[in-house]
Amino acid sequence: MRICFITSEVFVSRHGGFGKLVRIIGRELAKRGFDVYAITWAEPGMKKFMEIDGIKVLSYPYTYTSHSTLKHIVDYSKVIPLIKRVNADVYMSIDCMVETYIAQKIMPDRKHIIWVQDPFPYERHDYKLLSQVDPLLKTRKFNVLKFGATLALYRKAYRNADVILVQALYFYHFKLSRLFKISSDKVVYMPNPVEYIPREDDIQKCEKPTVCYLGRLDPVKRYWIVFELAKLFPDVEFFVIGKPSLAVYEELYNTVMRMYKNLKNLHVIGFINGIEKFNVLSKCWVLALPSIREALPLAFLEALACKCALLSSVDPDKLVTRFGYYAKQSDFAQGLKYLLSDNAWKRKGEQGHEYVKRVHALDKVINRLVKILESF
Repeated sequence: MRICFITSEVFVSRHGGFGKLVRIIGRELAKRGFDVYAITWAEPGMKKFMEIDGIKVLSYPYTYTSHSTLKHIVDYSKVIPLIKRVNADVYMSIDCMVETYIAQKIMPDRKHIIWVQDPFPYERHDYKLLSQVDPLLKTRKFNVLKFGATLALYRKAYRNADVILVQALYFYHFKLSRLFKISSDKVVYMPNPVEYIPREDDIQKCEKPTVCYLGRLDPVKRYWIVFELAKLFPDVEFFVIGKPSLAVYEELYNTVMRMYKNLKNLHVIGFINGIEKFNVLSKCWVLALPSIREALPLAFLEALACKCALLSSVDPDKLVTRFGYYAKQSDFAQGLKYLLSDNAWKRKGEQGHEYVKRVHALDKVINRLVKILESF
């Protein structure tokens, strides 16, 4: 069976959760004998065709930062020959995209899956929220016509899909069902996988209180709040893993770095991956993620796999409430004090570790996905 992912990234130079998911799932499906392709926006340094982890990757230029509707249309047209060339049995979109609808129209006799991760801002409230911090949205006037047209196209794509996988139930119940009236019989809960869950003996926490940030250093993440926490808690060590995903975000990042560069307890590591990343997480007590908006980030799951409690301003599927402190009022300092007192972080982290093993273990997720694919 030939499977083709439709995605915005494949974790080459842009290191987001979507690309990481494609790499993990694609690699495991290839190991099980599936013929795996991915069609993606071209990342810096990518060839038009390359093979990664058993995945045959075809890329096309797409200018995400362009304000021109015509330019976007021209870019979208370039995906059409790639969809035809792959000729897959199943097209699996990582979140709904314009390309999802194009694939459905071009290949109507094939199966189409949408795996909902961090849905497009379907409501004006989402745009307003993001525009508070994102310079890309601050410079754009809200286009009611374009927003409505995109919403209508996505509505058709969701309704045309054969299966809709949701990695966080919240997004089906409170957004997708309300906006698109999707039939519940084709919505399936499919948790995101954690590819590596350390053994108990491999998780050795630092003796000193330690907080970690893991994610893109983009404005939506509000990572500077973690830097400020490092200033407020000089007796706590802070490790920051990640880098800006786009050049347009680097100016803000450099400004923040200059403001906090003299903090001796703040360690900005940059991007790391694999065992190196899990080694850092295994030493930390708490993961802090102060994003203004999130779905259910892989960073949460990877941190819980390493027995880190969560400190966050978003609470998808109540994971933060269950396994950490939900800073609903952006009371991060109060939340960190709570987690560091009476070993609250330890209890929450251990509970989270058991949850990840039970729900998000890689083999369990792949087995669930393969059953759906084989049912086709």
